[in-house]
Amino acid sequence: MKTFLALSLTAAAALSATPIMAHHSFAMFDPSREEVVEGIIVRWNYSNPHTFMIIEDPEGTVWAFEGAAPAALASQNPPITGNTFQVGDPIVVIHCPLRDGRPGGAAGIFIMEDGSTYSTSDAGCRARARMADWPGWYEQGYRSLEEVEAAQAGEGGDETEG
Repeated sequence: MKTFLALSLTAAAALSATPIMAHHSFAMFDPSREEVVEGIIVRWNYSNPHTFMIIEDPEGTVWAFEGAAPAALASQNPPITGNTFQVGDPIVVIHCPLRDGRPGGAAGIFIMEDGSTYSTSDAGCRARARMADWPGWYEQGYRSLEEVEAAQAGEGGDETEG
């Protein structure tokens, strides 16, 4: 009987641990696209399991961007805290959009009015890999990775003789 009880408790512990380790898929985001949205911060939600940046664009559309958990952000340089972003501050968000077209996506990079950059990405968006490039691309007027790639291809990458 003691063996049965021990095995039952072990199985229950193993099964109850599974949901804790589980994580949702990033399939709702399109990581092949990186797009820019400009707006004003409406809310910065710094809570587990994910942070959320809520902004309103100049047309009045409210956007929601999912980011990494606070523990991952607090260890970055510079660290991101619950007070890093303030309601009313202008912000530029480079994100990987939702596949269904709703206004939002996986947070990639945040560019603040003073030029400082932050990334809250946690694998839903690969823009973080281009964190050094995006501020310059934004200043040059690019609003998507597709525009950047098209411009770079036109810089001599597709020269053919006819």
